[in-house]
Amino acid sequence: MINSLNHLWEIAGSGMRSRQRQLDLLSHNIANVNTIGFKASQAGFQALIRNTVLTEEDAAVLENGLPGQSIREGMGALFTHSTHLFTQGTLTQTDNPHNLAINGDGFFQVTNPAGDILYTRAGDFHRDLAGNLVTTDGYRLQPVVAIPEAIAEIYIDPSGRILGREPGDDEVQELGVIELALFENPNGLENVGKHAFVATDASGPAQLGEATLGGRGSLLSGYLEGSNVDLSQEMTELLRSQRAYSMSLRSLHVADELFRMANEMPRS
Repeated sequence: MINSLNHLWEIAGSGMRSRQRQLDLLSHNIANVNTIGFKASQAGFQALIRNTVLTEEDAAVLENGLPGQSIREGMGALFTHSTHLFTQGTLTQTDNPHNLAINGDGFFQVTNPAGDILYTRAGDFHRDLAGNLVTTDGYRLQPVVAIPEAIAEIYIDPSGRILGREPGDDEVQELGVIELALFENPNGLENVGKHAFVATDASGPAQLGEATLGGRGSLLSGYLEGSNVDLSQEMTELLRSQRAYSMSLRSLHVADELFRMANEMPRS
């Protein structure tokens, strides 16, 4: 039984800590509602339960309580993890042939300036000085596809084939193929910032292959995938979490007031 005010402090404190973590996640989601390729996060909680054996004093205040009886007692809540939601984001037409959106499952494989292999849904590509496709963050698409400077018109078909031709030339050239990565457990990917992820033991290794094959989505040239944040839902969850935080804070104030009253009681 909760026979000590210390337990009330612990329960209220665990609720505040858990809800603060959720508020941080919700705020981050809302702040990235317009970020290309952003995937929202969702908080996971676990109830803290312990088995307690009733004493004679505890049993006396419970209906049908018996000394020695074991009951389950709630001790608060614990924030356990955050999960990324890899649902499809909104697709917006840009008419820039270098921009790509994945319609379905899969990730672009890119490398950052340090050479680390990352995975992202952000397809805001452009050609760098060497003709390589890179994101606005400078992440280079892998496998590397170099588009010659002479190629003025390009088209990327749904399977990832890059087709182009030089001005005044009717001959279409195939310049390369864009591959997509799949993971056995996408929720095991680790977020490293800038809407990019790295593979972990939990996610399994990347399975590269041609778009539209093996469960991979198709590519849309001239489109970008926006954030999958549902702003109305996030705001609703934000209000709920704030109320739950306020209730835990109120419990903490009640415990503090009870402690004050106990300390001020005259000692006989």
